[in-house]
Amino acid sequence: MAYQRKSARRTSGRRTSQRHDNRTGFAGRLLIMLAVVAAIVLGVALFFRVRTVEVQGNRIYSADQVIEISGVEVGDNLLMVNRAAVNGNITARMPYVLHTSVGLILPDTVVIKIEESEVAGVVMADVGSTWYINTAGRILGSTMDGFDGQVIELNGFTVTAPEAGQQAKASEGMEDSLHAALSVLSQMEGSGLLDLVTSVNTEKSYDIRMLCGEQYEVLLGGANELDYKIWYLKEVLNLLEPYQRGTIDVTLDQERKASFEPWTDRE
Repeated sequence: MAYQRKSARRTSGRRTSQRHDNRTGFAGRLLIMLAVVAAIVLGVALFFRVRTVEVQGNRIYSADQVIEISGVEVGDNLLMVNRAAVNGNITARMPYVLHTSVGLILPDTVVIKIEESEVAGVVMADVGSTWYINTAGRILGSTMDGFDGQVIELNGFTVTAPEAGQQAKASEGMEDSLHAALSVLSQMEGSGLLDLVTSVNTEKSYDIRMLCGEQYEVLLGGANELDYKIWYLKEVLNLLEPYQRGTIDVTLDQERKASFEPWTDRE
């Protein structure tokens, strides 16, 4: 019996020792893992620092202006750059900017790409002042300092309580006219026609009319199929001789075909 009790004590002792060793081994592995994680975090914090901020696509705003407003600073942690915040800062405070994107190039570069307005519409406020809007309907301001794009006169509606950086609001009952004008402006960007169009009249949103200087009047009809109508207009213009003047009808009302009627009674 005494022998059995000694054997039980030795067995119990070995089990206690094993549990102690297991706890010690687990604690050691945990400390090693924590040390590795801490080393990685420290390495990332020290190594991936912003050293260069590049700005691409800017024409109106300087690179320094974009960088300052973006909120990105040299020395920031590259991997912690908040892209959504950068985009929000730029679009909120730079009315000429339509779109932004932020890219990261390891180990130390932030690239900010911006797309600025190529065209602006000049509109009248209901109190008589003149304002400029971009294709997204944002008020650019009452002056166009630094803007080198095309300015198109928008007729047929007025805006109320305009404020730079805010969305344009049409006067009561003119919402459809504003929407139609913005649709035309949006389709004009990148069309190659910006240098020709001087004014757009959307007083009747179902009867949109454009002027190309004193050479052409363009009938667009409603705001439906504007992408096709603008493409069709370009094709017609390519067929006309430089000396020709008249009315171009791309309403698609006549068998979905465009037509050209020369002016004979105008100087």
